[in-house]
Amino acid sequence: MPDENFYTDCPDLKFIMEQMVDWKSIIDLKAEIGSENSPFESAEEATAAYLDMLADPVGKIAAQRIAPRAEEVDTIGCRLVDGDVVFPEGLQRNLKDLKDAQLMGLTIGTQYGGLNFPETFYTAAIEIVSRADASLMNFFGLQGGIAETIAHFGSDELKERYLPGMAAGDLTGAMALTEPDAGSDLANVQTKAGGIEAVQDASGVWRINGTKRFITNGCGDVILVLARSENPDKYSGGRGLSFFLVEKGDHVTVRRIENKLGIHGSPTCELYFDNAPGYLIGKRGAGLARYTTWLMLAARLAVAAQAQGISEAAIKAAYKYADEREQFGKPIRDFAQVAALLLNMEVYSEASRAMLYATCQIVDLHQGAEKMGLAAEKKKYGRLADALTPMTKYYATELCNKIAYDSIQIHGGNGFMREYPVERLYRDARITNIYEGTSQIQINWSALRILKGELNAFFDEMAAHPFSDPDLLPMVEKARAARATLAEVIAALNEKETEHRDWAAPHLVDIAIDVMVSFLFLQQAEKWDYKKKVARKFIADMGPRVAMNREYAMTVEPMRLGA
Repeated sequence: MPDENFYTDCPDLKFIMEQMVDWKSIIDLKAEIGSENSPFESAEEATAAYLDMLADPVGKIAAQRIAPRAEEVDTIGCRLVDGDVVFPEGLQRNLKDLKDAQLMGLTIGTQYGGLNFPETFYTAAIEIVSRADASLMNFFGLQGGIAETIAHFGSDELKERYLPGMAAGDLTGAMALTEPDAGSDLANVQTKAGGIEAVQDASGVWRINGTKRFITNGCGDVILVLARSENPDKYSGGRGLSFFLVEKGDHVTVRRIENKLGIHGSPTCELYFDNAPGYLIGKRGAGLARYTTWLMLAARLAVAAQAQGISEAAIKAAYKYADEREQFGKPIRDFAQVAALLLNMEVYSEASRAMLYATCQIVDLHQGAEKMGLAAEKKKYGRLADALTPMTKYYATELCNKIAYDSIQIHGGNGFMREYPVERLYRDARITNIYEGTSQIQINWSALRILKGELNAFFDEMAAHPFSDPDLLPMVEKARAARATLAEVIAALNEKETEHRDWAAPHLVDIAIDVMVSFLFLQQAEKWDYKKKVARKFIADMGPRVAMNREYAMTVEPMRLGA
C-alpha cells in the first residue's frame, strides 16, 4: 500500500505526460510565466511541477486513500434525509483529502487561490482519480468546469464571491441543465427564469422557478442553471435561454436522489427552484448558444477522462486475475483467447488515451490563444476543439464499456459477483456514454464538422509528418491510405441526401478516429519502441475496419422496422 501510485504505475499515461505533451507551447500561452499570477520562473519549472504533482499528491492519494474506500462508497451510496443529501463517510474523507491537498482548484486562477494549471494536467488528474473511484470524478471533474465557466463569463463580483471558495474546496458546484421533458434537447427548456416583464423583482433580482432533473451533485453549493428568460412567443428555442448562478439555500429543494445502476458515490438529484434568486452570467439570450455549449465541451472531456480511468482500472483487474487464476495447469492469461482479450483491451485503451490527450492539448492551445488575443490561432484551435472533443468523448466512453465488459468476461463467473471490483466498474462505465450527451449526439456533432472539412488541414498535417524510421514506413503507408479513404468518403457523403449522411455518420466518424489514432501511435512510436508493436496491432486492425466503414457509409440504406 505505501508504494502504490496510480500515476507511476501507468507507463502509458506517464509516457504521454513526459514525452508527448508539448508543455512549453501550452505554458507559453496559458501559464503567465514571470507575472505575479504565476509561481513559476520558466516553462521547465512549471512542467516539472506538473509531473511531480501527478505522482504526489494525485497518484498517491488516488491509490492509497480513494481506491480502498471505493467499495464502501458504492455500497452505502448517498441518501436524502429530511431534504439534505448525506454522503457516505468514505466520500467525505475523499473530498477532505482532495481539499487538504489543494487539488480542488487546479484550473482556477491564482488570483482566486487556485493553481491555474492547464486542462491537460487536469484531465490526467481526473483519469487517475476516476481509476480509484469513478463516482468521485463527478465532484472533482465538475468543480473545474463550473469554476472555469464563472471565470470566463461571470462578472468580477461573481468571480470574487465564489471562485476563492471553490478553489479552496469549501464550495462545490453543479450544472442544472436537463428538465423532465427536455432531456438533451436543451433548446426545449421551459423553466421560467424571470422574464423581462415580470421575472425581476422590484430590486432587479432574477427569480428562478421550475424543476430540473438528472442533476449531478445537485446538492452543490453553486448551481449554474439554464433557464428561459425571454418570451417564447418572441424568442423561441435556444434564443430565449439565459445562464444563471444560483446558491444552494431555502429556495432550492432536493426532491429526490435517483436510484441508479452505478456511480453510487455521486448524488443525481431532482431539484425544485421556488422563486430562487439568481445572478445572470454573461448576456441574456446567450445561455445555450455560448455558455452551455462551452461548459458542455469541458464536461465531455472530463467524462472521457473518467472513462479512461475506469478502463485502466478494468485492465489492471483483468491482468491480476488472469495471472492468478489457473485452469488446466496454467494461468488463464496463457490461453490464446484470454491473451487476445487482454491485448485488445490494452491497445484500445492506449488508443483512446492518445486521442484524449491530443484533444486536451488543442483545448489548452485554444484557451491560451483566446487569453493572448491571438485571433487566428483562437479560430483554428477552437474549430478543432469543437470537432475533436465529442469524438474523444464518444470513443473513450464506448471503449470503456467494451473494456469493462471484457474484464468481467476474463473473470468468468467471479466477475459477476460483487466480491470483485469489476462488477462495480462495469456498472460505473455504463453512464459514461450517456451523460453529457449520448454517443449518438457526439457522433452527430462530430460528423457535421468532419463533413464541413474542419478537420481536413489537421489530418493532412498529421499525414505529412516526415516519418523516417524504416520500421514505421509500411504502417505510415497504410495510415495515409486511410486518410485518402476518409477524404473520398467526405466528398461522397457531401453529395448525398441529408438522411443518408445521418445514417452514415457513425461510419464516417469511426474512419476519422482510426486515421487520427493511427498517426498518433506512429508519432509515439518514434519515441518509444514499445509503441511500434502497439501501432502495428492497431493499424493492422484499422485497415479492414476502414474498408468496412467506407462500404457502409457509401451504401447505407435508411430503414425502420416495426410499428
